[in-house]
Amino acid sequence: MALLTKWRNINLSHEAPFIYLRYCKSYSSLSGLVIKSKFYLNEEYASGEVFFEKIQEGFGMLAMEIKAKQNTHYYVMPRNKTDLYSVNFFSGSKKIGYKNGSDIYWSDNHVLSFDPGTSHEIYLEADTILKCSRLIYTDTFLSALTDTDQNVSSAIISIFKNLGNRRAVKAELFLQNRLFNILRYERDQAHYRASLFSAVYGLTTSFIKLSAIKKDTVNNDSKTRNVYIMSKAVMILEAHLSEGFPGILKLASECNISVSKLKRDFKATFGITPLNYFRNLQINYATASFNGREKTVKQIANELGFKKSSTFSTWYKKLNNHQHGMANEL
Repeated sequence: MALLTKWRNINLSHEAPFIYLRYCKSYSSLSGLVIKSKFYLNEEYASGEVFFEKIQEGFGMLAMEIKAKQNTHYYVMPRNKTDLYSVNFFSGSKKIGYKNGSDIYWSDNHVLSFDPGTSHEIYLEADTILKCSRLIYTDTFLSALTDTDQNVSSAIISIFKNLGNRRAVKAELFLQNRLFNILRYERDQAHYRASLFSAVYGLTTSFIKLSAIKKDTVNNDSKTRNVYIMSKAVMILEAHLSEGFPGILKLASECNISVSKLKRDFKATFGITPLNYFRNLQINYATASFNGREKTVKQIANELGFKKSSTFSTWYKKLNNHQHGMANEL
């Protein structure tokens, strides 16, 4: 397909600096247009939405949904002077071409990992709508993510160097769609940061776990169902924000798994228990309400399903470690 088509060559490193987080506010055509980590792109070869967020120190996210205006060949040369690694989830309305060596692989979705020494090339036919979630990590962050276990850290970094490309599994496509819904429609909600955190960490966890599985088994649904279930659990918790914690038994029942499996897998996926995750959602809401001086502590506690404001106060102080203004007034 690629050999018979005329392609517009775009070097992302030079001609399209909007792709990289550090250029977003200095890129001339974006001046004054970057609002709440989001901007609209309208170039000669593509148009669409671009979102960017700093998740943690050493962990950034770039997400975009763009429409190719012409047959476009994107390429990025190695950036050996950086310590950045990334995992990239691509899905498209048409097949997307990914060049690995001398071969071009065409698929409606790809999962790609890049290390500082990687060069990569993507082909988009005109009118293709591309959805891309790019998670960017420093090697320091990856080491911290694995509790500084040198052997584990080396193994994970090896995944980025050796994976190449594979197809996304259903759970990853689900998480990517969830991520875009959060970025588009929940930015002003109290649970935005917590929901964003769970989505990008869900994608990170899925990538690392599935990349350790042999390629011939990576698309086995039984290997990926857990990621989907944990994402479903998070959505159930978010839906109960104003009603109170649904209870571990009900949560497990709605996810169709045992209580012990829910507790174990939820903590393994998100590093926190379901109850503490839910309390963090509530505290985020409370902080936003209190900072705006819109409501009293008692009103906020009632809205969040606490029978006693003292119980709410205890949770707030515990999660905020007495550092925020509201904690001093409770």
